[in-house]
Amino acid sequence: MILADDHAMVRQGFSEMLSADAGMEVVGEAENGREAVALAERLEPDVAILDVEMPVMGAQAALKKILVLPRPPKVVIVTVFADTRLVQELLALGASAYLSKGASMQTLLDTVRSVARGGDEENVIVSVPRETMHRTEEGDPGGELTRREREVLLLVARGLGNERIGENLHLSTTTVKRHLSNIYEKLGVHSRGEAVGRAVSEGWISSWDIARTPD
Repeated sequence: MILADDHAMVRQGFSEMLSADAGMEVVGEAENGREAVALAERLEPDVAILDVEMPVMGAQAALKKILVLPRPPKVVIVTVFADTRLVQELLALGASAYLSKGASMQTLLDTVRSVARGGDEENVIVSVPRETMHRTEEGDPGGELTRREREVLLLVARGLGNERIGENLHLSTTTVKRHLSNIYEKLGVHSRGEAVGRAVSEGWISSWDIARTPD
């Protein structure tokens, strides 16, 4: 299989854990979607694991190119946050599985095994915690966080201040503060620590996600 994620620590962690299984071998790693397509074409792996958000070329574009190769691999999509629209889009494009990075390593192993032996049969697996699924980018009347608010909250969990969060997400500090205010109101909390604690307890953010180093 091949792995594509723009964070070296994540690729290394995935590679070590997957390679520990006697029936699996990681034959290549990529830091963006374009590299993933090139590896898939050259190495002809059985499975490709793609992060959703990557520089140069994201999962959607990479998936389209990979699946038209002469010998395309099964594609497993992994992501920090998920919304229903994104799940449906990527599965419709031909992804065989869609996993949250909060899922256990056993779930990832089982998923890779399952899609690898699926042949030409329909074999779609979705493993995303229910509370991370959203109907639209703007959230919903039930008070769910928008995707952008969750991105802000993840960077808060990694210890970034408002200015750094703005730099990472290409937002002004004022906009970051507004997102934080909305997050506090929706979660019924009053501080960054309380917001992060709620996110971790609900499974929106895992320790693995927090350990990733932002660009």
